[in-house]
Amino acid sequence: MDASVKNLLYDRPELYEFLYPEANDETPAKCRRIFERYLKSPPRSILDIGCGTGRDLRSLHRTCPDCVGVDFLPQMIEYAKTRAEDILFQVGDMRSLRLGRAFDVVVSFGSAFLYALADEDITRTLDTYAVHCHPGSLLVLDMRNAVAAYGTGFKARIEGEVSTRQFQARYVAEHTLDRRQQMLYRKRTWTISDGTTAQDYCQYRLFFPREITCRLSEKGFHVLDIFDNMELRKSEFTGSTMYVIALYKG
Repeated sequence: MDASVKNLLYDRPELYEFLYPEANDETPAKCRRIFERYLKSPPRSILDIGCGTGRDLRSLHRTCPDCVGVDFLPQMIEYAKTRAEDILFQVGDMRSLRLGRAFDVVVSFGSAFLYALADEDITRTLDTYAVHCHPGSLLVLDMRNAVAAYGTGFKARIEGEVSTRQFQARYVAEHTLDRRQQMLYRKRTWTISDGTTAQDYCQYRLFFPREITCRLSEKGFHVLDIFDNMELRKSEFTGSTMYVIALYKG
C-alpha cells in the first residue's frame, strides 16, 4: 500500500465494519463453500493477507484453530488483536512478507491485492502468496472486477453514511477510471456530524480474468474458477467483485 493512501476507516478501524457490514457472515460463508467444493478436507491452517479488522478470520477460526492475519496498517492489527486474542495478528507488507511456513489456505480479501500498482509490486505480492503455499494449497482472492468497471458497473459517484452511537457521518465517493492504465482512483469526502470534514484518497490497479489467470500461472498456481458472486454461480460476469480460486502446484 502506498504511503499516500488516506482512508478515515484505516485511522478509525472500529468504523470499518459499520460501513461494510456482513450481518450473515457472508465472506466466511463463501469461504466455507469454496473449501467444501475445492478441498478434499477442511483446511488446518489459514493465512489472511490484508486481514483488516480480522472479522473474516475470527469466523474462520471457529473451525480452523491455526489462523494468522497480516495487515500493512498497525492500527488495524492493534484493533484486530483486541477482538481475538487467540489469533496471531501481525503487521506486514504483502510485497515482502515471509513467515517461514506454508498454509493450507491463503486468502486476501477487500481488494487488498489491487494496492499492488506497479508491475514489480504485483510480482512481489504473487511471490508472497506462492512462498506461503505448499502443493495443494488453495489461494482465494477477491478484488474489484475490471469487466464490470469498464462497463455498466462503473459508478462515478456513490453516496452513503455511517451511523453509530459514537460516530455519525455522510460520505460522497467520486471515482475516476484510467482505462488505458487500468487504474481506478477514488476520492471520498466525509461530512461528520460535528461539522468537520475528512477526505480519503485511494488508487487501485484493475485486473481482468484472463490477465490474473496468466499471472498466477507464472507463479505455479492453477486457477480453478473465477466468479462474480459469493454464491459461486456461473454468470455473465458483470458483478462488481471478482472471486479467484486457485490451486498451488509448486
